[in-house]
Amino acid sequence: MAAELVVDGLSVARAGRRVLSDVSFALRPGDVVAVVGPNGAGKTSLLQAIVGLVRAADGHVTFDGKVLRSLSHHSAVFSYMPDDAEPPGEATVHTVIAHAERFGRPPPHLAGELKERLGVGRLAAQRAGRLSRGEKRRVALFAALCTARPVVVLDEPLATFDPLQLLEVLPVLRERAAAGTALLLSVHQMSDAEKVASQILVLDGGAVVAFGALAALRARVDRSDASLEVVVLELLRGRERDVRA
Repeated sequence: MAAELVVDGLSVARAGRRVLSDVSFALRPGDVVAVVGPNGAGKTSLLQAIVGLVRAADGHVTFDGKVLRSLSHHSAVFSYMPDDAEPPGEATVHTVIAHAERFGRPPPHLAGELKERLGVGRLAAQRAGRLSRGEKRRVALFAALCTARPVVVLDEPLATFDPLQLLEVLPVLRERAAAGTALLLSVHQMSDAEKVASQILVLDGGAVVAFGALAALRARVDRSDASLEVVVLELLRGRERDVRA
């Protein structure tokens, strides 16, 4: 059986306030799980807690049946790109690429494929500080994906790209998943999440509203042809009614 990542009852407190409460879901090799929800839903806190950057108040994360207790355990499983990730401004792109290959230890040919698909090879001689915002994000995405680690966690990786650039970037994510890498990403635009995700995790107020494939979420709100945006709005409205009742 392939190794599975399981998030079990994860809760996080910041400054004495719960920002995540009892979050549970599973991520298998080849899955692309998009975490969506309104601002302040807890998306970034969830990703940080999963990769071990934030201490959980309750619950735990397991991989291949083993609880991840230390940062070294987490670093063996996860490749992580935060929302504000940028390559060091004084470094050349070539240096960043070489560093990613050295420490990511990617499978044969992956680095070369990613250089071509993400268009970072042509930037190799430039200093990262002189790149455009979109180019910086491509380099950061290369560094996160150029790895042998089984789970790649990306916080808002798509926000910088325009629709034409997404036509180049989204297939790269799908290909990494097809090769067996599990992807967990927070996504602000529902249309982007719908294009790339195999499973959707809807958060609101730090709690799980729904988790599953789009077809299952559509069935839950009885909207068989609705977009993900419409489905999520219906789910959030339903939760608000339940809270008021």
